[in-house]
Amino acid sequence: MTLSIRVALLLGWLLASWPALALPDDLPVKPFQARYEVYGSGFSIGEAVMSLNAAGANAYQMRTRVRPNGLAAMLVSGQIDEQASGEIRDEAVRPLRYERRVETPKKKQTVQLRFDWASKAIQASDNEKRATLPLSPGALDPLSLNLQVMWDLQRGRAPSQYLLADETELKTYQIKNEGEEMLDTAVGKLRAIRVSQAKPGKTRITTFWFAPELRHLPVRVMQQKDNKEVLRMEIRAVER
Repeated sequence: MTLSIRVALLLGWLLASWPALALPDDLPVKPFQARYEVYGSGFSIGEAVMSLNAAGANAYQMRTRVRPNGLAAMLVSGQIDEQASGEIRDEAVRPLRYERRVETPKKKQTVQLRFDWASKAIQASDNEKRATLPLSPGALDPLSLNLQVMWDLQRGRAPSQYLLADETELKTYQIKNEGEEMLDTAVGKLRAIRVSQAKPGKTRITTFWFAPELRHLPVRVMQQKDNKEVLRMEIRAVER
């Protein structure tokens, strides 16, 4: 998996600015826009922007945008864009559509997911590869997964695993609450809940720090492989 693809999956938490079409109270997680600095091997390599907006009664829209910055923009070309839409129904996040576009010198990828809750099927495509996946309650796309985790933490009832649809596969990720710690961030000193996410049998671990003071927005995200840091994101600004 390339560095750019790893950034894309890591930034299922990041969403860009869409006009709000409904009142924020229509969603259990209050709409926001956040900016993050992205680091690779200890060096700043880009910026990630994330936002969540209401799109009608109990409906949401999410989008991610990642771009290289500074010296990295001179050395690396490429961009990553994700968007998702869905609704909150029966106390659950139910995604409807998801798309991810990745353009780098080495790879061009378009991933699309269509959630048909009536027929209980997911129509998935990864470039030319296509598949029909079974759709069961709790299945999420990479962006909607972030919304679900934030909402679960707000309610104090995050489960031990989540079912994720991505590319043309269904994957189960184990979630572990590792306690609280204080972080010094660009938006102040914050108490954060540390949560790790891993796929059974894999050595890649993604750790998130959620700040209750910011309605459980992730303020730091770090990905490790074989106990070595691969990528890290740090919050820079947030607007509600």
